Amino acid sequence: MWYNIVMKTALLIFSAVVTAQPLVNDDVLEPSVGNEVDHAISIAPTNPPPSAAAPFSTNGLSRTAIAVRLVSSQRADGRWLAGTNDVTAAALDLLKSL
Repeated sequence: MWYNIVMKTALLIFSAVVTAQPLVNDDVLEPSVGNEVDHAISIAPTNPPPSAAAPFSTNGLSRTAIAVRLVSSQRADGRWLAGTNDVTAAALDLLKSL
């Protein structure tokens, strides 16, 4: 009888510990995402043409979501395009503000 009580208590404690996870804040870039942002900035051209439009809408997105979306949409030549428009300058401004 005591064995069952001890085992059930141990199981409850173990399951509480295993399921407890630290809270993640999407407005703070994880180191791996920060490294990708730094890399994207470093391979972007140093003199992109000026652009007024952002490459996508950022309303309601967290900083991490913006960073991931920008880094994943960068072309191999380091530029960002929205249709046929070069929006590299706007993308760089967004990345640098993160």
